[in-house]
Amino acid sequence: MRAACLLLLLAGCAVQREVALTFGSEGEGLDGFMCKDPAGQFLLDRAKDGDGGVRGGSLVVDFVRLGGVPGCRTGQLMKWCSTHECKPLRHTRACVPLTLPTSMMKREELRAAVLSAMKQTGNTGVLADAPDEFVIVRAVGSLEPCATLMPAADAATLPDFDKSQLLGCAYSCPVLLDRVEQDVYLGFETLTAQCEQGVRICSDGQLQWQP
Repeated sequence: MRAACLLLLLAGCAVQREVALTFGSEGEGLDGFMCKDPAGQFLLDRAKDGDGGVRGGSLVVDFVRLGGVPGCRTGQLMKWCSTHECKPLRHTRACVPLTLPTSMMKREELRAAVLSAMKQTGNTGVLADAPDEFVIVRAVGSLEPCATLMPAADAATLPDFDKSQLLGCAYSCPVLLDRVEQDVYLGFETLTAQCEQGVRICSDGQLQWQP
């Protein structure tokens, strides 16, 4: 595994290729896991259990169907998804347990600690067939367990994330995974640390504006 946090095996009819998802060599794509709420508290601090410990959570990876190829800036995606159905594909959701650090350190140290935790998640699963369409790849951190976030066998839709339990989010530009030949970069667009609203938009079931 290179600088990637996750590996997805994409199997074609005759050729197998490994496609890595990366937050960048220094974790520069992890700004969506550095967000604070309107009160100035890191979302990561939601994991504090009150006794000096840290509660475990989950990392969920989704392929979000776009129905076309929009730009990957936040405004472009939201405008596109206001007139298109942008929903994560039910059958390709992957989830792994994840315990992320809290904010008792400097920002750069915190980001490095989050990147280290991401790398330790290992392989999220093996896909027999990558989506043969343009999608964005989305990674969402939550305090909810995988048992809550994975769909039941008879469920037609994916469970929604509890917005109060979110820890962070990152996403890729639109990508056709059957054709990609390089690592897929996941990042988060923000110019301020108070970006909880962006995390709620990123994790939304239809990528819709969140008040």
